[in-house]
Amino acid sequence: MSGRRTRQLRDALLLAASLGVMGSVLLLRRSREPSASPVPAPSSTSAEPSPLPRGGEPERMALDEHEAQAGCDFADHGFGGYERWRPLPVGRLLVPPARAISTDGGYDLLVHFHGAEAIRKVLAPRDLELVIAGVDLGTRSSAYARALEGGGWDALLQAIDREVGAAAGIAGARARRLVLSSWSAGSGAIGRVVERGSRHVDALILLDSLYGSYMPGQTSLVQGQLAPYVALANDAARGAPVFYLTHTETPTSGYASTKEVATFLLRELGASPIAVTSSGDGAPPGAPGLGAEEAGDALRLTRMYDGGSLYVRGYAGAGPGGHCAQLRLLPAILAEHVLPALGR
Repeated sequence: MSGRRTRQLRDALLLAASLGVMGSVLLLRRSREPSASPVPAPSSTSAEPSPLPRGGEPERMALDEHEAQAGCDFADHGFGGYERWRPLPVGRLLVPPARAISTDGGYDLLVHFHGAEAIRKVLAPRDLELVIAGVDLGTRSSAYARALEGGGWDALLQAIDREVGAAAGIAGARARRLVLSSWSAGSGAIGRVVERGSRHVDALILLDSLYGSYMPGQTSLVQGQLAPYVALANDAARGAPVFYLTHTETPTSGYASTKEVATFLLRELGASPIAVTSSGDGAPPGAPGLGAEEAGDALRLTRMYDGGSLYVRGYAGAGPGGHCAQLRLLPAILAEHVLPALGR
């Protein structure tokens, strides 16, 4: 079959599955039963993971009481010391106060894929002195992957440098340290960056965002598909750049869930997670709009693994709210693990 026909078939399958996911979320919104699941069974298995559980887009849809309690309602505390969003060719940008940019134009950059408004709400009120780029391209991982094909990734970084330079009035601004993060479908972009290896990444954060494809007719992962992530995890376990991976209990059908992938990744390293019987590893108490107490059971820690600079965390969330709540973890991950590793 030609490459074009293959892409058309794949996109058709992804669209069908996406409609199923959206239908399931609507059914969940009509139900108050905590056990409801957002994930339908796709009609067939595609060559790459099906559209990911959406978890809702809190800034664009009304949330019922159950969803709000589960973690999808992000309180808006404004932009803090940041300017308003600045447009990019792909995505948008938050530029921090001038003190976060050195006199030679160097700055620390976080590029987050999927959920830009949510991370603005949880990060902007904090003084982390990061330039923050947020990229939203829908709910399909393939859309994120396509956006960074060819020179897309390099073009995005160059556009960010230009915008930061313009905002700070400094010619030749350039990111000195790069942190990548993604939620849900955003891992499609991360995969492209990891595969290319064109720019050193100082930390990688995947928030309920790493899925995998099964072998045809099996429930074992396609051989070698996660090799770049296994290599990164190996490096992190030896103290190299931070790799922070989280998962929920959200089930999938036809492709491997984030929990299955996390288990596979650890198994490849000959490691096992530790079961956790009490809550923890959430945001610091009192943090605005971030604490686990606001997300109920969704951010109850169930298992964890620490080895070198590799961190794996499993959480009890199993529906849209639990999926959304993973975004609340980003400030604590940055403050407690990533920024100290960068010498800040």
